[in-house]
Amino acid sequence: MKKTLEYRQRNVLILGMGLSGRACAEYFLDRSIQVTGLDKNFIALAQHDEIKPLIKKGLKLLSDQDCMALAGFDFIVASPGIPPTHSLIKAAEGEGKPVFGEVDLACCLLENPMIGITGTNGKTTVTLLTEHVFLRSGIKAKAVGNVGIPLISEVAKVDRETLLVVELSSYQIESLSGPVLDCAVLLNITPDHLDRYPSMDHYAMAKCHLKHCLKQSAPFFVDVNAYRVYSSMLEGPSILQYGFDPHLFINADSQCVYRNGQRAFELPDSLKGQCSHDVENLMAAFAICSHFGIQGKEFISAFNTFKKPPHRIEFVCELSGIRFFDDSKGTNIDAVMRAVDSIQGPIILIAGGVDKGAAYTPWIARFHKKVKSICAIGQAAGKIEKELSGQLPVSQHCSLDDAVDHAYRQASPGDTVLLSPGCSSFDMFLDYAHRGFEFQRLVKNLPSKSYLKENNNND
Repeated sequence: MKKTLEYRQRNVLILGMGLSGRACAEYFLDRSIQVTGLDKNFIALAQHDEIKPLIKKGLKLLSDQDCMALAGFDFIVASPGIPPTHSLIKAAEGEGKPVFGEVDLACCLLENPMIGITGTNGKTTVTLLTEHVFLRSGIKAKAVGNVGIPLISEVAKVDRETLLVVELSSYQIESLSGPVLDCAVLLNITPDHLDRYPSMDHYAMAKCHLKHCLKQSAPFFVDVNAYRVYSSMLEGPSILQYGFDPHLFINADSQCVYRNGQRAFELPDSLKGQCSHDVENLMAAFAICSHFGIQGKEFISAFNTFKKPPHRIEFVCELSGIRFFDDSKGTNIDAVMRAVDSIQGPIILIAGGVDKGAAYTPWIARFHKKVKSICAIGQAAGKIEKELSGQLPVSQHCSLDDAVDHAYRQASPGDTVLLSPGCSSFDMFLDYAHRGFEFQRLVKNLPSKSYLKENNNND
């Protein structure tokens, strides 16, 4: 496959020029392969600082309306955000032309050992924690994939011994084929991306497809709750479950974590007594690391020096006895519930953005007597109010700025204002990080707004 891609095929069409598409374009252009990139935002992209060097190298950038024929292209690379139902993908398949995803393509070109990490929530945290433990233990490793570093960009950079810890979204798994992974973990499956998938079963099938990408005898660590619901999609000898049941391969009680019936290490004080997503993430990372020979004491020593990535229930500051948390990465229904569960005391929730197709009604029972009110923003604001009004107080706001001001006015000492949108960010922001940083900026600017302080309920 490498020689076919490297030396014979000379003209590639890339659908979607986001991070993955740009990385693919750079790879091919550096090897004197002609590249045409299609993107609906091609006019704005043409001025993008990361696109301009690619255009100078020969990238031809077009609108997705400008290329309706495949003549002249040897194969297609589809970015993760491009659904498999796209007309050009269907046309290429009809003509027998190869269609690759970015991760699938990179796996054809890399010989490194690879770990695959997927799940609805917690992927980035577990990916970065696993990388951190490996590095602290003297094992060369690099976190790549959906974590923000396209796998294709590492083809010419990493040595063959570096262990690649690959965060994989359901979109990336869809196009992944062949036994390429030395180990994998499935963290959880809860409603998400139902704007792309026709049902939860279709979404779950995309996640569970990861089991078909494992090398022979490679372990697949699966959260027990995901296994119970989707066991028919996960059957196989390589499945090893983890969770809070004592009979599982990796399990935890209120004090310790166990592996295969043996005590591995004591939980840090901050996690003792919990059955939280933080403990689940810890168990998932330990399952992977222990497979590569890292002992419990070594793992927990490295864990204690790990800092979670930003915008994940991140404490911002406290003003007038009111705490503010940024959970901008909470982009689905379950992630918001996990964030609410993790916070003590009454909460004023800021939620909304681009709706992803799931119902908001599961929030009703979970938020009872804990969430004082919801400030709804973005395209989903109307749907949130419609589904929750009468059960939870909901107000709609035209901007994040207005929602932050309103939440601050409503809050009393001891309350928490939590940004946990349950939606994607692209209606109002570049991405979840842009949304999170903007929230933090607005919060830190609150003390300068004297009219808010004068009218705040604290007075």
